[in-house]
Amino acid sequence: MCGRFNVTSDPMTSLFMDLVGEAFPGEDNHNASPMSKAWIIRPERDAQPHEDYSLEAANAQWWLIPSWAKERSSKYSMFNARSETLRKSPAFRGPFKSRRCLVPISGFYEWVNRNGIKQPYYISDGVQAGMLLAGIWDRWWESEGVFLDSFAIVTTAVVPDLKFIHHRQPVILDRERAMEWVNLSTESSRLAELCQPQLPYDLSVKPVSEYVNSTRNKGPGCLEVIGDEIRVSATG
Repeated sequence: MCGRFNVTSDPMTSLFMDLVGEAFPGEDNHNASPMSKAWIIRPERDAQPHEDYSLEAANAQWWLIPSWAKERSSKYSMFNARSETLRKSPAFRGPFKSRRCLVPISGFYEWVNRNGIKQPYYISDGVQAGMLLAGIWDRWWESEGVFLDSFAIVTTAVVPDLKFIHHRQPVILDRERAMEWVNLSTESSRLAELCQPQLPYDLSVKPVSEYVNSTRNKGPGCLEVIGDEIRVSATG
């Protein structure tokens, strides 16, 4: 699962320069939550399979609204998309086929319930190089000329060494796999392989202050470390 994440201009600027050739256009948000806006990276709007195309940055709502929806709604949880149901879900199968994207983040948060107390942990790549998560996006038209782009983060079963945090994890991609994910020509069998439980690089897991528990708190206090770091090794 992925219900909160951190985005800061460093390392986001490095990621955006590498992928879209421009600096990160957003602001620091140490506690991004569902229904908020965030920046995604996707093939340019008119990209076609088997053709050369560039990637572009887009500001989108973190809570997918299907293009066919009659109205905006938060009735169903749509900020995460289970990889196992991407081909079957009416809301996700269209975006999975032709509107895949990357969600660039600095790290994400998970909570562990211990004796009735929810302890937040911050998970990052450990060297501040930024992370790329697999995502899907869609465009919902409110009226002629008025639309909303939105996205969901793709999740999978968790790798064994992270089971103490949660039974699900976001699909985490290195640069090479990220390019395969957004490539409109990538075979469905390969996309399924990309969604398997795996870590392309080592992760740092740190217990942080309960300050992050409130979605109103967006500042650097969300990253205050209160315990020992746990290192989780890449799976390959």
